[in-house]
Amino acid sequence: MLAERITLVPQGRVPLAEQIYRQIRDLARHGRLPSGMALPSSRALAGQLGVSRNTVSAAYDLLRAEDLVITRPGAVAVLNIPATFALTDRRVQTVGRPVSLAPAGHALSAPLPATVEGARLRPGRPDPRLFPRDAWARALRRAGRTLSGDALLYGDSHGLAALRRVLARTLAETRGLHVDPEHLLILPTVRAGLGLLARCLCADGDSVWLEEPGYPGAMQAFGTLRRVALPVDGNGADVSAMPQGAPRLIYVTPSHQYPTGTRMSLSRRLALVARARECGALVVEDDYDSEFLWSGRPVPALGALAEAGEVATLGTVAKSLLPGLRLAWLAAPPHLAPALIRAQTSLGLMANVHAQAALADFMDGGQYRRHLERISRIYRNRGEALRGALLAHCGNHVAIPPLIGGLHMAVRFAPGVDDVAVSTALGQAGFGVPPLSQFYQGRGSPGLVVAFAQADEATTREFATRLAQLLA
Repeated sequence: MLAERITLVPQGRVPLAEQIYRQIRDLARHGRLPSGMALPSSRALAGQLGVSRNTVSAAYDLLRAEDLVITRPGAVAVLNIPATFALTDRRVQTVGRPVSLAPAGHALSAPLPATVEGARLRPGRPDPRLFPRDAWARALRRAGRTLSGDALLYGDSHGLAALRRVLARTLAETRGLHVDPEHLLILPTVRAGLGLLARCLCADGDSVWLEEPGYPGAMQAFGTLRRVALPVDGNGADVSAMPQGAPRLIYVTPSHQYPTGTRMSLSRRLALVARARECGALVVEDDYDSEFLWSGRPVPALGALAEAGEVATLGTVAKSLLPGLRLAWLAAPPHLAPALIRAQTSLGLMANVHAQAALADFMDGGQYRRHLERISRIYRNRGEALRGALLAHCGNHVAIPPLIGGLHMAVRFAPGVDDVAVSTALGQAGFGVPPLSQFYQGRGSPGLVVAFAQADEATTREFATRLAQLLA
C-alpha cells in the first residue's frame, strides 16, 4: 500500500502536499514504484494518510507538472516514469571520463607555497584592533547619504569617480606617481589586478620574470606562464643578472621587497625600466608596504620613472586598513587602460561601491593620513621590539637586517638549518611563520618570514624564547 511508504511531518516547514509529492517522486526514481502503476484516488489516499483530499490532489498536480503522472480514461492517475529518470540499485556504468581541471585550473587551485599552521605572527595580516572603526563608520554613513543615481546601479566599472580623483591626488603627493584618474582601476585585491594583467597581456608560452625569493600569490597568479627567477639581493631585484630575453611581464615589489624586506635602489630601478623599454615588457610594480617606510629618504614609485607606459602600479589598503574591505587599485599605462577597463568589466572584477565611497571620504578628509601616521609609529615600535628580542635571545644563530618599514621581517639562519622543521615546530605552538626557503622557485636560503603587526610584548617574548630553544 502506497500510504504505508509515506511518512508525513504535520508541523514541518514543508507543506504536506509537497511532502507527499517528494516522497512519491523519490520512490519512483529509485525503482520502488514501477512505471504504469495506478495511484490510489485522491480521496482514498487522503483517508489513508489522514489529510484533506485537496492536499493529495495538489501533490498529484505537482507530479503531473513534471509528466511523472498521466491520467487515463476513468480519471485513473498512473505513474509515467521515463527510463532516463529512474535510478537502479546497481551502479550506473559511466561512459568516458568526468570533466577534469585544465592547466590553468590546476595552477589556480594548487596550494600556495609557504602555507603553514598557526595564526600568530603570520605575514600579511595587519592588527584589526587598530582599525578606526568609529571614523570608518561615519565615512560609511556619509557615503550612504551621498551615493545616488547610476553609482547605485552599475556606475563606472573601473571605480567610483570620486575615489579615483582623490586616489590620483594622493598617489601624486605620496608616491610621485602622476596618473590620470581615468587610467585608475579600482579592484577588490592586488591579486585580481595580477590576474587581469596576465589574462590580457600574456599567451601560452610567454615568460614572466618573478623575484626570487618572491611573493607566492604572484607565482600562483602567473602559474600557467613560464616563470623565470629574477634574483634579489640587498639592493632589490637585479635585472643585470638576467640573460637576454623578452619577457611579457616583470613582477617586482621595489618599495619593500617580499619577503626579504629590502628596498630597490634607484640605479636598479632605472636599469629595470630601461630593460623593460628595451625588450617591450611591462613592469608590474606591486607597491607593497610603501605606506609603512620609516628609514632612509622616501623613494618615488617605480611608475614615476616610466616615460612610455613601461610600468603598471598596483596598491591596496589591505594592510593600512583591513583586507576584508576588498579595495585595491591599478594605475594602468595610458595605452592599455581602455582595454583593461573593458576586460575588468567582462571579468566582473569590481569593488563594492559603498566601500569605495567611504574610502574616498576617508582620504579626502585627511583621516587616512592621520590614521597612517598613528599606526606607523605603533608598527615601528613592535617591529623594533621583536627584532631586538630575537637578536638578544638567538644571538649568532640569526641574521636580521635593520628594518626599513613594512609589517614583516626576514629572519635568516645559518646554512644547513632545516627551516621547514623549525617552522613546523613553531606552528605547533600557534605561530604561523613560513620558512624562507619556500619562497624560492628552486633551492633557497633557510630562515623564517615573521610578521610583527600583532606582536605584543608577551607574544614577542614567547616567540623569541621558543626560536632560541629550537636553534640552540
